[in-house]
Amino acid sequence: MTVYWGIIGAGKIAESQMAPAIATASGHELVAVSRRTLDAAQQFAVRHGAQRAYDSVEALLKDDQVSAVYVATPPHLHARETVLAAEAGKHVLCEKPMARTTGEAREMIDACRAGGVMLTICHYQRFNARHQRIRRLLEEGAIGQVTAARINFSDRFPPQPGVWHHDPRISGGGPVMDLGIHCIDLLRFLCGPAESVSALVETLVDSSPVADTATLLMRLANGTQAVVTSHWTTANHEPERANGLEIWGTKGSIAAAPISAKDSAGTLRVLTEYGMQDYLVEPGGPRPHVALLDAFGDAVAGESPNPIPGEDGLAGLAVVEAAYESARRGQRVEVQ
Repeated sequence: MTVYWGIIGAGKIAESQMAPAIATASGHELVAVSRRTLDAAQQFAVRHGAQRAYDSVEALLKDDQVSAVYVATPPHLHARETVLAAEAGKHVLCEKPMARTTGEAREMIDACRAGGVMLTICHYQRFNARHQRIRRLLEEGAIGQVTAARINFSDRFPPQPGVWHHDPRISGGGPVMDLGIHCIDLLRFLCGPAESVSALVETLVDSSPVADTATLLMRLANGTQAVVTSHWTTANHEPERANGLEIWGTKGSIAAAPISAKDSAGTLRVLTEYGMQDYLVEPGGPRPHVALLDAFGDAVAGESPNPIPGEDGLAGLAVVEAAYESARRGQRVEVQ
């Protein structure tokens, strides 16, 4: 079975990651793209072998060959475009953050359920080969009962002309929505859902409508205590080390970095009473976006479950909203 893709928002992330992944993955074909300007859409289509280009979402969704769409527009458009796709009978792979609010996320889930189509969220870090190994190690009890975890995903990212991330009407928030949402989802994948959160979400450096520095202390449903740090205010001259995760248990620990590698490249170290084991993935390793597409195609064919359902994206946004509420109230907040 071939999944015939249309890309909604053929911009930077589609250019560098998803279009090449579609070209690489078996059983996937890019047939149509849309951008606000037809010329830009046509140029993208030529670069990536798509047959047709459109200057509107509505036009692309009328394309009968398209069976699934990748929504890669800014977050304020995700809900509308996902609902339109569901009404047109197209399966949806939506970029993170899924939406600006949990309310928008629920609208997306309801629309896809009503349309009988699949909604998957592009939390690609679950498919990093090192993170897949970590999940297997945890399931095998390699470090005993997990009691603590920490993930950092930060960089220096001041406001820039023409960049929408600092506009809350478009992005929904600052680094928690941009980078922290990855950490929250990765914790859910590896250690389980969050139950409550205490947070500092503040503007420390830049004059911006959104906060630029955030630290979340979460209690997971299994009792694990987890810390997520997500900043736009920290110069990151060594991302291959700084943007990483650590998980501690009663019998050992696991450390991996970087969490964001688009080819799974990086380090993974397991330390127990039996010694230290290192797992290194060299540059050019397994691409998470390709693995995600493989899982998406299997799910569309009915051969496996939806790899990252909309409900998981909704759960991440619920943690973000609880973090903002905690920061406002100065106390721990239960995740709804």
